[in-house]
Amino acid sequence: WKLLGEVPDRREAQGRRYPLRGLLAVAIAATLAGRTSLAGIARWGAKLKKGALRAFGLDRGRTPCQASWHYLFRRLDTDAVERILAAWVRSLGGDQAPGHVAIDGKTLRGSRSGEYPGVHLLAAYCEGVQGVLGELRVGARENEIPAALRLLKKMPLKGAVVTGEAIFAQKAICRRIVGKGGDY
Repeated sequence: WKLLGEVPDRREAQGRRYPLRGLLAVAIAATLAGRTSLAGIARWGAKLKKGALRAFGLDRGRTPCQASWHYLFRRLDTDAVERILAAWVRSLGGDQAPGHVAIDGKTLRGSRSGEYPGVHLLAAYCEGVQGVLGELRVGARENEIPAALRLLKKMPLKGAVVTGEAIFAQKAICRRIVGKGGDY
């Protein structure tokens, strides 16, 4: 909960009727409840009772409409949210070694249009905490190798066994993993 307060609020002054931390908490809870669209998140939030809203830090007695969610997500610092959520997932493991970490890249379904190649993400999933330790967007003009090097640079790997597809069997990637105390 406290970590969500670290996300910078990039909304205009008129768009700050609801605290960002509360809205992010509602969006995460709605997503965990299976709502994957803006309409779904808005409907899920609209059904919350006043006590639940107060628990999320929302004291207006309601959640915003679908259009407000749209504007919120358009201006949201997604890098900060991903960094904070990854830190939270890593904290679930405590002082234990991460165990098995699997690296894989996927293009988001429905993100391709016309000449635009689509959004391609590279993620590191940790079996021990059953969550994503880190994720980043792969540039349109790069492949997964330099992205994997950036992703591994910011992850705790001491005691981890890192696996991935054949593309990740590069000397630079293997050196990075071993240099951070992991194995591949």
